[in-house]
Amino acid sequence: MDAPLTSPIPSPLKKPHGRIESIDVLRGLALFGIVVVNAWYFALPLEMATDLNAQASDLDTAAIFVVSAFFQFKFISIFSILFGFGIAMQRSRLIAQTGRSAGFLARRMIILGIFGLLHAFLLWYGDILFQYAIVGLLMILLIQLSAKVRLVLGLACLVISMAAAFGFGLLDMMQTPEVRDPDLTLRGFAAMQAAGFNPADPIWINAETVAFRDGPFLDAFQFRSSIWMFGTIIFFLSYGWHVLGLVLVGSWFHDVGLFGPGRRRLLGNLAIWGVAIGLPVEILLTIGQLSGDFSPWVKAAMDAVHDLSATILALGIIGLVGRACDAGRMPLASGLASVGRMSLSAYILESILFLSLVSFWGLRQFEALGYLDLLVASIVVYGIVATACLRWLRRFRMGPLEWLWRTATYLGRPTTGS
Repeated sequence: MDAPLTSPIPSPLKKPHGRIESIDVLRGLALFGIVVVNAWYFALPLEMATDLNAQASDLDTAAIFVVSAFFQFKFISIFSILFGFGIAMQRSRLIAQTGRSAGFLARRMIILGIFGLLHAFLLWYGDILFQYAIVGLLMILLIQLSAKVRLVLGLACLVISMAAAFGFGLLDMMQTPEVRDPDLTLRGFAAMQAAGFNPADPIWINAETVAFRDGPFLDAFQFRSSIWMFGTIIFFLSYGWHVLGLVLVGSWFHDVGLFGPGRRRLLGNLAIWGVAIGLPVEILLTIGQLSGDFSPWVKAAMDAVHDLSATILALGIIGLVGRACDAGRMPLASGLASVGRMSLSAYILESILFLSLVSFWGLRQFEALGYLDLLVASIVVYGIVATACLRWLRRFRMGPLEWLWRTATYLGRPTTGS
């Protein structure tokens, strides 16, 4: 257990140069990969965002391949590892300052969870902040275990995640579509009920499209909250094991000093083996998934392998970026690091910008954009976010939401001037 309290309130880092550049760059890069994947969920009905075998033009198919092979599951895995690394790093500093950390970290995660709930119910159902806050609260207990035990637990969680991915993949084999004439005039909750709460039902797809594209707010809220609740349940049954496993691994990376001066060899090994193994497997899996010529059993097995190979490639990217930053040769390092320093504000800004393009209160382009359009749009959105972060940090030490988060967490008002 933590030692008795020796200082009532911990203090934040006073200057940004006290940060680890590789972590900021990786976090900024992760947010780029996340918005590329999230673009489908911002702008398309849930079924279209998750169905890789949807009918599409050659260019759209190429965009699906790029996003699936090089982005999907990789950058959220990087973000999970960094989340665990950050928890361990902050706990270490808190113990050094005050002798304890649990209360402070709990307050920090609760506030993050509140941000997540507001994001999910007011903006977008795909929020990840609430789920990460729950994992962070669990880590307050797990972080007190030895580094070796945490590594073993993390690997065990990844095995469970693979098994869960296989199990959920088999659910497709059990589904038998109902043949009937859909009533496409239904809206809101009535449409959900008529669809049997199945996002693949034509009634659901049509009503979801109308709600997000045309409103009103109540219909959009009903779909947003329902999909968020479904997603949260699935998170704790399946993908949450993946996140928890990588958060534990990330905390182990902190304890072994992954980004320290003596870890160039470890970063190099991650880069070489992570890319050499993860990239070709992910490319082959994506080709197989897009072909659609396999039995449900084989597809479920591919989902399980994807759970692992995406993690391996994520580790390879961490190694590549870590070595590049260490050598001072990371392209666009300044812009990526600025997004990483403002990751909470940048994440919410990505949602606002994309939703202003597709929602009924914006340009109403929901389901009007193809997969290639969405890939291009995600690059543009990230460029705007990176530019905004660069300009903001020229005047202030932290982002606006980071300022609110720290104010509530540290029980005092931090200065924002540079």
